[in-house]
Order: sequence, then structure tokens, then C-alpha cells
Amino acid sequence: MTHADTLKEEGLALFERGSRSQALARFEEAVRAYTAENNRAGQAEALNNVGVLQRLQGNREAAGQALQEAEAIFKEIGDHNQQAQALGNLGDLYAARRKRDEAAHCYSQAAALFAQTGDPARQSQVLRALSLLGMRSGRWFEAMARMEESIRVNPRPSLGQRLFRWLLRFVLGLSGSR
Repeated sequence: MTHADTLKEEGLALFERGSRSQALARFEEAVRAYTAENNRAGQAEALNNVGVLQRLQGNREAAGQALQEAEAIFKEIGDHNQQAQALGNLGDLYAARRKRDEAAHCYSQAAALFAQTGDPARQSQVLRALSLLGMRSGRWFEAMARMEESIRVNPRPSLGQRLFRWLLRFVLGLSGSR
């Protein structure tokens, strides 16, 4: 385990204990250490963690910068699953800032990448976020269609979700939106 890996693990442990400021400091150290090691994947993962923590602490500008950099590195190295995770986190940031078009774009890209990488559970999560965003925007039928899709791709939908999906399909069918 490298020094950078140790810093990342310490950051994760601090985060789990609720020590966000200390976790953020460790992840920022990990970014520098991974950069010095020329470990692009580790650097991007640490940047993604920095972005999430910055968002949770209300530092939206810093969060956006870290998440955009992480997404770009994941794209550059061809790690599409991690790229999708960074895009989902960016979507959450944009949604919190009420930048709904940007959020929808990130969620849509993330869903497509999760589908491409065979990660239906995470695909379902970002489709659900996209659905909720549509509801907040007053795009009811679009929101229902995304929620139906979210449940459809979910590898383990509950009975309640399966019933809700049936209801959504029924309503969408009646409206001609399907």
C-alpha cells in the first residue's frame, strides 16, 4: 500500500466517523500524493472524494472544480464507471444549485455510462435522481418515464417498486406517452 493509498483510507475512515473537515484534508493530501506518484486513477478517485466533501460542506465552487477534474481524468484513462460516478456527483451538485439543465445532462450521461459498463444498480440510482429532478421542474410525464426506467433496470426491485412500475406504465400508456 502506497502513502497515497494510506491517506485515502484514513480519509474514508474519518468520513465514516463524521469528521468531514479532517477527511477532506486527508483526501486533499491524497490528491497531492497520487499526483506525485503519477497515479491518475488514484488522483481522480481522491478528487471525486474531495468534490463530494466540498459539496457537503457547502463549498460549491471547490466541489465543482474537483468533480470536473475527476470526471475528465476518468474519461482520459477510460474508466467509464468511475467517470459515471463523478458525473452523478456533479449532477447532485448542479441539482442543489438549481441548475436543472446541467444536472439533467450529467445524470443522463452517467446513466448511459453505467448502462455501458453493466452497472444497473447505479444506473437505476441516477435515473431516479433524474426523475426527481423532472418532478421538481414540472416535467411530470418525463419524470414518470425516468422513474419507470429506473425501476426497470434495478436488479433487485422491491415488490412495492414493481407495483409502482406497473402503475407508472399504466398511466403512461393512458396518456400516450409510452
